[in-house]
Amino acid sequence: TATADILKVIASSPSDVQPVFEAIAASSNRLIAGLSTAVHRVIDDALHLAAFTRTTPAGDAALQASFPRPLSSAAWGENIRNGETVHIPDVEIEWAGQPTLLEMARLRRFRSLLFVPLLRHGTTIGIISVSRKEAGTFAPHHVLLLQTFADQAVIAIENTRLFNETKEALERQTATADILKVIASSPSDIQPVFEAIATSANRLVGGFSSTVFRFIDGVAHLKAFTPTTPAADQV
Repeated sequence: TATADILKVIASSPSDVQPVFEAIAASSNRLIAGLSTAVHRVIDDALHLAAFTRTTPAGDAALQASFPRPLSSAAWGENIRNGETVHIPDVEIEWAGQPTLLEMARLRRFRSLLFVPLLRHGTTIGIISVSRKEAGTFAPHHVLLLQTFADQAVIAIENTRLFNETKEALERQTATADILKVIASSPSDIQPVFEAIATSANRLVGGFSSTVFRFIDGVAHLKAFTPTTPAADQV
């Protein structure tokens, strides 16, 4: 049921992977009886917190403050980079020399951790981590369950990437076609073309404002712009 629920979220959110991460964190935590579950992404070899289930305000703040952080800073970072599952049976022992992490663990009140990597084409692009109040390792069937959720997270990330790339390509093609239509319909006046270019550029790049200038005899002339405020436009 949990797997089907996550697949429904993937299907209903093709352009945004965040709801999928949140659903995976919630389902993992419930099914594995964890204290808290988090989904992380690896970006430029750094761990970023993407979603997590909450414990206490102080513990949640400590968790959020500990990211992003370099994957290489963790003793198990190389294992994760190599696509290996990592058990930390007792953080009080394994993190004894890392006071910042140990303080975060105590604030969140967990003793053991399990890390399962998100793998795309053999490369680690994220992890799912589950914590428990008790020390000890996790059962093999719980590891397999997390690996299933990790596979779904990778599918969601890839689907979102492809969807957004296709959407962006379509938007570019549409904008180009629109500008070509303006050129064709205004052969004797270039002003509408400048205005169409400013509007399309601003929308596609997510700009605050876009301008088109012409350089005539070494002098810049303002030909088109997208408005902001009357006073700023006048300046």
